[in-house]
Amino acid sequence: LKVFIDPATKQPYDFGGMEVTIYDWWSDPNAKAVSAQQVDQEAFRNYLMETYNFKCVQADLKAGWNDHPTAVNKYCLTGGDDARVFVIDGRNALSGLQQNLWADLSKCPDIDWKDPKWNTAVLNVMKNGKSFYSYAVGKPEPRHCVFFNKRILKENGFDEDEPYNLQKEGKWTWETFENMLKQLTKDTDNDGQIDQWGMASFNAEFSWAALASNGANVVVGKDKDGKYFYDTSDAEMEAWNFIYNMYKNYNKPQPEGASWDYFKAEFLNGNVAFYANQEYDGQPNGMLNSMKDDWGMVCFPLGPKSDGKYFTLNQDNMFVIPACYDQEKINKIMKIIDLWTDTVPGYDDPDSWKEGYYAGFRDSRAVDETMQLMVDNSKPWMAWLIPNLNYPPISWDICGLNDPSEVIENHKNEIQSVLDQFNK
Repeated sequence: LKVFIDPATKQPYDFGGMEVTIYDWWSDPNAKAVSAQQVDQEAFRNYLMETYNFKCVQADLKAGWNDHPTAVNKYCLTGGDDARVFVIDGRNALSGLQQNLWADLSKCPDIDWKDPKWNTAVLNVMKNGKSFYSYAVGKPEPRHCVFFNKRILKENGFDEDEPYNLQKEGKWTWETFENMLKQLTKDTDNDGQIDQWGMASFNAEFSWAALASNGANVVVGKDKDGKYFYDTSDAEMEAWNFIYNMYKNYNKPQPEGASWDYFKAEFLNGNVAFYANQEYDGQPNGMLNSMKDDWGMVCFPLGPKSDGKYFTLNQDNMFVIPACYDQEKINKIMKIIDLWTDTVPGYDDPDSWKEGYYAGFRDSRAVDETMQLMVDNSKPWMAWLIPNLNYPPISWDICGLNDPSEVIENHKNEIQSVLDQFNK
């Protein structure tokens, strides 16, 4: 095994028994390893801790999910004699950054941030110039996507893998998507009423992905001075108009008496061809596991102002080190984390991350093609990171077939007020 040398001493690292705890809101440090990979990881980490004289564990902070951000912020303001890393999310990421609660990880020496083990999307979430304040390990989580029903496509004259084929050729676009929906949305019994709809989708997840697919911000952008603003650019408005038209012309309306998430049942029961949401529906314990019809999954199609790259939007948890520690302590904690997260020998296959996904999907193309594109291009976005920003009603209103220009204007004062307060 490779021996890691401290450049300051020219000897193997020795952390003098330092103990680091990574606090989240779910981990049980006493949980037993249940897979061969987990057993091997545990053994490798024990070797690292013994060789370099440190201890590291991930544990529940015992504050609960709701109170976790408050407990983290309180500790970072007051400090302590122990050594901690915190898992955070959008509820306090940027607000904590504004309060200078997170350490600048770019200042930590002897960390190879180009190592493929680091989640590049998370490294970029809170980045300012060369400085960045959060890390995560592993591939970004695949999220925003479009599922499709292969039976319905085939019955309507398409190749059952048409979305995959278009995506592979770089031709899976708003235009080709809409062309398919036009042929799938129709009056089949000639009574003047549409009785076959092309899609039924979650308005929020459809909208955020559609905005990003046109090179636009997801409601909120960040200017060159680091200030956040309400985006009403041409690319943004073009995307909102696209969303409006898609819901008006091709999305199955909510049936009378149906629950707000009726779109899930519509796709699951084989009533519509397309369904936009997040990838978790296809995981082994996900909703689509019990679906009778065969299905596939592609990235969201690209708009006319896109950069030509298929993507997913990133909402991964972030890891931070309290800035209340002195720089020497921060450096030691980060290097311990660097060692503790090192790739387990024998598990360095660059495609090993795919293994856990194959079991949940009906075909390998969802993983080898779609998810590969997603993890290669997981885009950070700002809106979900701004505290108290009530932006979902924008998608509700527009997908509810209200005029996009009027909706954007109606929400302007409320959104901008929150951003102005946050920018102070």
